[in-house]
Amino acid sequence: MKKSWRSRLSCISTVLTLGSVLLSFPASSMAASVTCSTAACLKNALANASPGDVITLAAGVTFNGNFVAAANGSSTGKITLQSASVSNKAELNGGGTGSGYALHVTGDHWVIKDLKVTNAKKGIMLDHANYTLIDGAEVYQIGEEGVHYRDGSSYNTIRNSYVHDIGTVNPQYGEAIYVGSDKGKWGTFNAATNYNTIANNTLGPNVAAEHIDIKEGSTGTLVENNTFDGTGMSGANAADSFIDVKGNNDVIRNNTGYRNGNSSIKDAFQVHQRAAGWGQNASFTNNTVYLDNTTAYVVNAASGTTASASGNTRYPAGNMYNGSVTSGEKTERPSASSSH
Repeated sequence: MKKSWRSRLSCISTVLTLGSVLLSFPASSMAASVTCSTAACLKNALANASPGDVITLAAGVTFNGNFVAAANGSSTGKITLQSASVSNKAELNGGGTGSGYALHVTGDHWVIKDLKVTNAKKGIMLDHANYTLIDGAEVYQIGEEGVHYRDGSSYNTIRNSYVHDIGTVNPQYGEAIYVGSDKGKWGTFNAATNYNTIANNTLGPNVAAEHIDIKEGSTGTLVENNTFDGTGMSGANAADSFIDVKGNNDVIRNNTGYRNGNSSIKDAFQVHQRAAGWGQNASFTNNTVYLDNTTAYVVNAASGTTASASGNTRYPAGNMYNGSVTSGEKTERPSASSSH
């Protein structure tokens, strides 16, 4: 029996409705999960990643090469790159400390979790990459910077990570974590690398330059609950403090620093004006630093900068603040000794 025209229209309407429902499914509901044990698999997974995808690397396996995470996730569909094991982490090995990035992130909304990153000129480089989380990473044996937020990379977080043995080839560029770009590079990279968070990390030993360098042109970096081990800082290229602040509105709080007898470390924290209008409104609160001597300052703010400080503790008692630092603290801190 032939269907009536009304029956035919009803069938067509049902098909169109179902198609519309299928097309309206969020990307995360169609996400893929892949487990890789070879570099070729990993490169393919990265090249074809979509929002919500999870790329898991086999426990304890070394993946040799330079890897690029260029796809964009979304706020509701992060792309995850993770090790299968927290205690036996997969490793990205860049093949040599003289060139290349072990991991180059150029997409937004990534989660990079529980990986080792080693043996490259630069460890993890983020270029115009936003809303990315690095969690539980170990970055080590790197020729220059360990982790670099560059070219406008903003609203990112690195936490619970261990960055050490950095700057093995070029100590003057051996920062553990580097935010932004020197003004000499502003024509090449977007300086507005803003509102990044550096939290609960262990930085050092053997970080040749600063543990954290916050460059002019960047705004609102939050540095909290980190531990700095000064052993091995070289002093090259004026690397003589745990943190060098040159951005605006940066917050440094609840961190602990150990000079460990390293004479290259002149102060715990420094503020500089590398470009006009920058190096302003840095805040240092509730940090504890072990400086081995009485002369190093907790915060040393150079001419043209502004900073505030409160609740910071210095061991042994000695110089607290120098330069344009606003503080209500009137007394030195008590004597104690510690090493890390």
